[in-house]
Amino acid sequence: MKINVIAPTINKLYRLLSPKHRTYLWLLVLLTIGFSLVETLGISAIMPFISIASNPDLLDGGIYKKAFDLFNFREKDIFIIYFGIAIIIFYLFRAVYNIMHTYLINRYSMAIKKFFSVKLFKVILSIPYRAYVQKNSSDFISVTNNEAQELSNLATNILQLSTELFTILLIYILMLVINLMMTLVLTVILVILVFVFLISLVNKNKQLGAKHVEASRKTVRILREAFGNYKFIKLKGNKKELLVNYERAMHDAAVARITANTLSVLPKSILESLGFSLLIAVVIFILARYHDASMVIPLISMYALALYRILPSIHRILSNINAVAYLQRSLDHVEEALNFSVEIDGNEPLEFNESVKLDNVSFSYAEGGEVLSNISLAVAKGEKIAIVGESGGGKSTLVDIIIGIHKPLSGEISIDGTPLSEKNINSWRKRIGYIPQSIYLFDGTVAENVAYGFESNEEKIIDALKKANIMNFLETKNGIHTRVGEGGIQLSGGQLQRIGIARALYDDPDVLVLDEATSALDTETEAKIMDEIYTTSENKTLIVIAHRLSTVERCQRKIRIENGKTAAP
Repeated sequence: MKINVIAPTINKLYRLLSPKHRTYLWLLVLLTIGFSLVETLGISAIMPFISIASNPDLLDGGIYKKAFDLFNFREKDIFIIYFGIAIIIFYLFRAVYNIMHTYLINRYSMAIKKFFSVKLFKVILSIPYRAYVQKNSSDFISVTNNEAQELSNLATNILQLSTELFTILLIYILMLVINLMMTLVLTVILVILVFVFLISLVNKNKQLGAKHVEASRKTVRILREAFGNYKFIKLKGNKKELLVNYERAMHDAAVARITANTLSVLPKSILESLGFSLLIAVVIFILARYHDASMVIPLISMYALALYRILPSIHRILSNINAVAYLQRSLDHVEEALNFSVEIDGNEPLEFNESVKLDNVSFSYAEGGEVLSNISLAVAKGEKIAIVGESGGGKSTLVDIIIGIHKPLSGEISIDGTPLSEKNINSWRKRIGYIPQSIYLFDGTVAENVAYGFESNEEKIIDALKKANIMNFLETKNGIHTRVGEGGIQLSGGQLQRIGIARALYDDPDVLVLDEATSALDTETEAKIMDEIYTTSENKTLIVIAHRLSTVERCQRKIRIENGKTAAP
């Protein structure tokens, strides 16, 4: 990889920023230029101060005398004291400016993380469900959190890079003005070194960055899989392979980071050692030839201060360039995620007073054959229907199409004769209460889980829990504030399903869907829950997917799906 990867990376990040963040970026660049000017003035003031402090007679002529007369000084010592105090005040101002500048850069960096993280989360929540199920959720978590943070680091490195470049440019111009030959000699040596470092390190850091991103994603994936199957792991005792894989992924990530961090220190050590060695060599040469270094003390002092500022800046520039190369892979992943195809969830009003109809609906996933083929059916409002068939026949996919989660590849869905489209899809989804086979409860209270995604209303929460026939049990605990544990681990299977029913009923849906919701329960518990569901859905449309005939015996109609097509019940 060539050094010119830096400009495209910066351009790509700039293109992904919002107009507001671009404006703030330019303001920070202006502040950066101002900081560079302050740094240069701070260094340029040292040589004249040391000159007149070591030789006050310089105030008798030239520019020093003009300054002495301009402020009406009468004593040289007083002038030197005030000059020194002015420099001290200036350096205090420089410190305040530096702190403010650093604060604003870090604030901007965090704003970048927030901007990209929120934007990525919004995009991921808006991608079609068909696309979502074909990706690994760990990758979504990684790009939304970890790689958004890396873009924050990328923005910081770019701003720091601009700061150091402006500072070095202005200090270098000052050094050229003061002593052209010495500056050019130092330039040739430092440019050769910097060029060698860039050629050798930038490509290496890009490779290390790619390895670190991949290893980090792998660790997230292993953790999610392990914690999601914790009981199975405890049962089988197969921790060894998991630990080996996790340790290997952590090792790969650590090696990439350690190598990159170690390489970042290399330029600093060499540049500082060589730069100051050259400066001392100049003093030795003058002493050996002229036996008097007093005439160059101010010059050497200024150069020492300039190199003291420039050499760390060169090191930081190299580190920033390496970091930009290292973080390029994260930028690519974020850009890829931001370009996911998203759905438009319109809220155009949609009435449901008669029926929902499917007309020649077909569906397939991106990979694989057709799941549903030319399905036509109608479900009247208030009707109780069962969708039955063998596993893999397309029952759940059909329901996902009915409730608006999947969009058919061909055919049409209509509600009371109005086609379901992007303009009204959200209005239809809000009418659906969905109870899946596996209820996921997060580690919070019952109330928080029931009202998940909605504004919490205690009265509505209690009403939904009563309808789900679990409120009596909760009153023996801590009521609606009872904690459920991660995944509802502190509840029994039947209690967990009842919380899922309460969640589905919370916003009083018109349509209640059970997708194998009771298949994991024993027969007695299932019978009780189905009685409760039939009671609570008396005035609602009920769609039930189930294998057990006892589960759907009270449905008015059964629709059999075989190999993606409707068949005789």
